[in-house]
This record gives sequence, structure tokens and C-alpha cells, in this order.
Amino acid sequence: MYRDIAHAVYKRGESQMDGYEMPGWGWGLLILDVIIFLPLVLMVNYSLQHVFPTLAIVEDPSPPAYEPVSLNEDTQSFSEDNAPLADESARGGSQARLITSSLRSTYRTLKAVSGWRSMFRGFACYFALTVATSFVYGILVSAFIPSLIAGPLSAITLVQLYTTWTHIVISAPSSKTFWQRLPPFKKAFQATALPVVMYFFAAEVSTFVPRMIAYAMSMNLPDRKQPGTIPAGNKNDIWKGVIVLLITLVLHIFLVIPTQVILTRVQASLLPEDDDTIVPFDRSFQGKVEPAIVGGKGFVTIKDAWQSFSRASWMRLVKLYVKIFLAGLALAFLWMIVIIPEMLLILSHSKKIE
Repeated sequence: MYRDIAHAVYKRGESQMDGYEMPGWGWGLLILDVIIFLPLVLMVNYSLQHVFPTLAIVEDPSPPAYEPVSLNEDTQSFSEDNAPLADESARGGSQARLITSSLRSTYRTLKAVSGWRSMFRGFACYFALTVATSFVYGILVSAFIPSLIAGPLSAITLVQLYTTWTHIVISAPSSKTFWQRLPPFKKAFQATALPVVMYFFAAEVSTFVPRMIAYAMSMNLPDRKQPGTIPAGNKNDIWKGVIVLLITLVLHIFLVIPTQVILTRVQASLLPEDDDTIVPFDRSFQGKVEPAIVGGKGFVTIKDAWQSFSRASWMRLVKLYVKIFLAGLALAFLWMIVIIPEMLLILSHSKKIE
């Protein structure tokens, strides 16, 4: 819903240029904005919102002695920088040395693996699964299947890609391409089909319910058939918008994030034994996972994935999401204080077309 409003505002700003000729330097300024802000947008929308939480979800809060080894020749001081944290752990402060306990330590760990490229690890696989999911989802929706059902169904068909992305994010770099790391479909389906349905259904509900509530309260919303039209303002929309936002946050905190934790941990349990992880990871999930070679399933169950995620891990994950949310707000604010003066400057130097 809020994305629709933002799009409508953008279209209104664009319409202000109708009948005016933008100066040549105006286009250069807009291109410069894209060059500067695109990496920041990718950093927040991909690295912070996807890579960092995935690492936090799989990191073992009470591992044996573990010291990340730098895989990047340019960051040889990484182990030395972490020495104080290791000492604190030895004195009993195990939580202090967790890699994902802060954005800074997580960033340092990723950078030590393969430099700045680690911030976008798995991006090729993520792009492929996004395109594939959109394609399958579009087919299902065009067949008049409700989005609440189409979302989970489209994800089920691509369980291999979703599992592979998680494996790439949590493991050390590999010479294999992402399609060479795809797990067998049967095993990926058996392990993750239900968690995938749970997560994507939760994601659809977290979008569908707030929109229905907004419509039920007669909140003025942008018309998708007229994306350039901003609805007339209404003072009641302020408190209605607050209610919708709070409901959205509650659904994400108590529905989306828990199902994401379950799905990610089940996917991580399928990581091949030969793949080393970049954060401490308990492959046995506190002894609950039995290898397939000895007659076990070879992956963690939904129940065990949930129960093995400790209270301390939940607190660490919630704090991480709060920091990510604040980082997104900061980026949006920075964008506004840069783009608004620029648009006013461009408009003041634009010539009216006769």
C-alpha cells in the first residue's frame, strides 16, 4: 500500500515536468543520483534485509572455540581485530563474540571473506529466483488463482533455488556456479515444502490483511488503474494509516519473521558437509538431526528448527531488524533531502514549451 502511495507521489512529481524542457545538466544530475544511491539501495534492500538476517538466524549462539579465518588477502588483520572479543568469550561472555551481534562485526566478517563483494553474495541466484518466481506467480495469477495461494505455490516449484541461495549466503565461497549447487529436488521438497508454504503464505497475509483493513476503513488509497493520480487528502487518513502500519508491523514480527526463521534453519540443515560456513553453525541442531547415512532424515524438522532457536538468538535477531529498519529510514530521509532540492532547482531552470 505504502509502495503505491510512493509511486503516486513520484508520478505527480514527474507530471510537474509536463510542458517544460529540462536543462541538459538536469539529466546529468539525475544520473549522478542513480550512481550514488543505487549501491546504497542495494546495500540496504539486499545486504541488510536478506544477507545479514540469514547469517543471524543460522549462527550458533554457543559454539565451540571458533575463530573466523580471513579468506581475503587484503584483510589479514581480521583475526587480530577480533582477539578482544575472543578473550571476552573465554571469560564467559559468549554473547559478546557472536559475529551477528552487531552490524559492524557482521560487515567485518563478510568483508574478510572476499572483500566488498561478500555484501552481495548470492545475488546472481537471488536475481534468478526472483525472476523465476515472478514468472510462475504471473502465470498462476493470470489463471485467476488468488495471490494468497499463488505466492506459496510459485515458491514450492523453486525450492531448490531458495535453498541454494541460503547455502551460498552462509557458506565460504565456492568455484561452483549456483546452478551446480542445487540440491536434489526431492530432498529439497521433502525438507522445505511446508516451511516454504508457511513463510510465503505469511508474507501474503501480511500484505493482504492491511490492505483489506485499509479498504474497510474507507482509507483513501491510490488507484492502481490510475498510478499518476494521488487521492484527495483526508485528515482521518492519518490515524487510519497509523493503524494499518501497526497491524503490518505486528504481522511481520509475529508471523513473517518466525516462519522465516524456521524456513532458513531447515534450508541450512541441508548444507553439504563439504561446505564450510562463515559463521559458527551447529549442523546437528543440538543433536536433533541424524545424517541420512545412518537412517535419519538428514535435515531438521520444523519443530526442532523452532525449538533450537534460543531466546538469546531471538533477541539478537529482533535487535538486528530494528537496526535494519532504522537504516532504511535513514536512507529514505537522505534521498528526500537530496532529491527534493534538486527537483526544485531543475524546475526553476526549466523552460516552458510553447
